[in-house]
Amino acid sequence: MDDETDMSSIGYTMTLGAFYKPKRGLCPPLFVDFDSDRANIGIMGSMQAKNDLRDLAFSLGASAFGVCEVGGLVENIHPEIREKAREIPYAISIGIEVQKAVMDTLTDRPNEIYKAHYRAINTRLDDMTFSLAQAISGKGGNSIPIPASKVLTRYPMIGHLNHREFAYKSGIGWRGKNNLLIHPEFGGRVRLATILTDLDLEPDQPLDQNCGVCKACGKRCPAGAIGQTPEEFDLDKCREQVTFFSRDKNFGHLICGLCLNCCPGKKKGKNEKQ
Repeated sequence: MDDETDMSSIGYTMTLGAFYKPKRGLCPPLFVDFDSDRANIGIMGSMQAKNDLRDLAFSLGASAFGVCEVGGLVENIHPEIREKAREIPYAISIGIEVQKAVMDTLTDRPNEIYKAHYRAINTRLDDMTFSLAQAISGKGGNSIPIPASKVLTRYPMIGHLNHREFAYKSGIGWRGKNNLLIHPEFGGRVRLATILTDLDLEPDQPLDQNCGVCKACGKRCPAGAIGQTPEEFDLDKCREQVTFFSRDKNFGHLICGLCLNCCPGKKKGKNEKQ
């Protein structure tokens, strides 16, 4: 909520509480719970701020939005920003759908149209996190927008944080067998970015779903890196495969994408809880 709170939205209790002026002949309330009123204002303020930022994100082209508490995930944040991140309680996760028609052009390897689309989405995500950070600043908060696809080291391949884990905790999707976030509508076809912030926001809850009996991505993976659970995913095999694709024919980008367009997301008969 903005600093100039709209008192008309706070509700009946506050109207008849701290701001009540009794008319002649009427008895004023006998009890006003100021602590409860302040708590209600805080909850409504965090929800309004979250709604404002969500509306902004979707107006800029986001396909998914969620909020979580940073909590224990701070220990997995890169040392470059970890100490500052300890002071920041919340994270906003945003996602953009990767167009299915683009993914459908892939046969046995990534191609140039997918590479261009991939880069364009990452650029758009970075622009969104910058705009959201500006909006947070306008509401009196601080934030650290995290790049969508910034690789700090190749071996091991590490960024500032794991966008998938924050998106999972924010309720955007679940952990897939292919080590990616699976969105209920878009499946694996979603790119992610994160904003860390101290602005008070109402957190979302993780989805109680998984891939169930679906094995589509495992059948499509050229590296044989995908097992029956997310924990069985073989990162080394995946890295070797994308490195080969990057070097082959001077493709020049560490991507694959073959496990994305075959993922159905939430589909009847495919998401029974294991």
